[in-house]
Amino acid sequence: MPANCEYSMTRSDAIDLTGIAQLDLAMRREALTSYLQTNGSQRLVELLAQFIGMANAVAENCAEMSDQVLIEECGVHPDKFISVNLPTIIGACQGVLIASKCDPKGACHGCAYRLGSIANQSPRTTCDVEFMAHDRKGFMCHAHLDERGEPTKVCVGHAKASATQ
Repeated sequence: MPANCEYSMTRSDAIDLTGIAQLDLAMRREALTSYLQTNGSQRLVELLAQFIGMANAVAENCAEMSDQVLIEECGVHPDKFISVNLPTIIGACQGVLIASKCDPKGACHGCAYRLGSIANQSPRTTCDVEFMAHDRKGFMCHAHLDERGEPTKVCVGHAKASATQ
């Protein structure tokens, strides 16, 4: 299988991004503004395009590695799972839309409606949330399970989001 490398980046851009990635949001904005002023808008567009390709490759590699660990280290047969539902950039974008539907107060830590949670950034979960919005049963909370591992109550975020529609 080929490496996940739908990006190419100059050494200089990699060095700049390494520094920028370590900053808080306000400082990242300042650093990117400085990059724009020094390099121009086309170069900033190219940097963002390459960064997205890199972020997608990192997400793909994390998924591949988690599958490999489950198979090789934990002895899980590949037929027992369809990859781990890990966060991706696309899942995170979908998660922004979901999180904007309600205030997550009272929801569990891992709630799909809580911006930035693993579930909120996982594409399969965010798709399930949207699909279940049209189901009477509703999206179930995975923090509250019965002895068989089945969810026992509707997700707090889902209930709040449904109430505001």
